[in-house]
This record gives sequence, structure tokens and C-alpha cells, in this order.
Amino acid sequence: MGTVVMRTMTTIEGRIMAKLSIAKFSLPLLHLWHAVLAGGFLVAYLTADEDTYAMHLFAGYVVLAAIVIRLLVGMVAPQGNLWRLPRPSVAGTLAWFGRRRGRNPFFAWFAVALLGLVGLAAASGAIADFVTWFEDLHEGLAETALWVIFGHIAFVVAIYNGRRIKAWLTQRLPSGLWRAEKEVAR
Repeated sequence: MGTVVMRTMTTIEGRIMAKLSIAKFSLPLLHLWHAVLAGGFLVAYLTADEDTYAMHLFAGYVVLAAIVIRLLVGMVAPQGNLWRLPRPSVAGTLAWFGRRRGRNPFFAWFAVALLGLVGLAAASGAIADFVTWFEDLHEGLAETALWVIFGHIAFVVAIYNGRRIKAWLTQRLPSGLWRAEKEVAR
């Protein structure tokens, strides 16, 4: 009987350790994926002329592979996992505006827009290797994706630098002054 209890504890302990190790590497792997995707897009965008076309092709296929991996992993990732695909909703976004608490829903909207646009740009580029009239569509999608990427970067900078500025101000301003400024702003 003691052996059975010991095995059960070991199995439970093993499951807990497996979950902890997966959770431990989830964010760094997501950052690595993000860097590969961003770097691949940048290289593909900058090497779109005839002289560097092989590099453009390689970077485009890296981007396409990164998108496919993200979609596959995101579909099977459990609820609450960072890799789970975002599911933005209009109702959730409107509700967030009422309370302004929790994660900003525009992160999910940008994620869906970027996964879709960059994925379509990469897929249309792969198709354009065989069907030449897809090249114009590919270029148009890549240009559109670039502007959405700029919007995403501006949004992230505004959100996180805004939080840092607010934290810096709350540390340096006397607490009564900070409350008075908040009331004046209303």
C-alpha cells in the first residue's frame, strides 16, 4: 500500500513539475517566436529587390513557418496559456471601456490583425513563386501589414511608457497632489 501512495505522489509531483516547467518557458519562447517573426518580416521587407531575392524568399518562408507554428500551437494550448490564440470580442472591448481594468483588449485585436495580415502576406508570397499575378497582392498585403505593425508598435509604446510615466509620477509627487490632479482631470 505504501508503494502505491508513493507512486501516486511521485506522479502528481511529476505533473506539477511538468506544468511549472512549461509555464516557466512559455513567455521566453513566445518572446523568441516574436523576435523570429519580427526579424523575418523586417529582412523580407528590406530584401524585396532582385539582388537579394534569395534572402527575401528565405525570410518569407521563415515568417510563414512562424505563423503556422503559432496558429497550430495556439489552437491546442490550454485556456490561460500565453500561447492560446487571442479571441477579441466587441462586447468585451466595450465592457473594458466601462471599467478600464484588466488587459487592454486592443492587444488581442492587434494580434489577430497582425497574424492575419502577416500570414496572408507570407502565404501570398509563397503562392507568388508559382503564380506571378499574386505578386501585386503580396506587395499590397505586405505594405498594409507594415502600417499595422507601426500602429502596434505605437500602441505598445504608448501603453507601457504611459504606465511607466504614471508609476514614476506617483513615486515622485506627494500623494495629495496626485489625488488632486486626478480629480481635476475628471
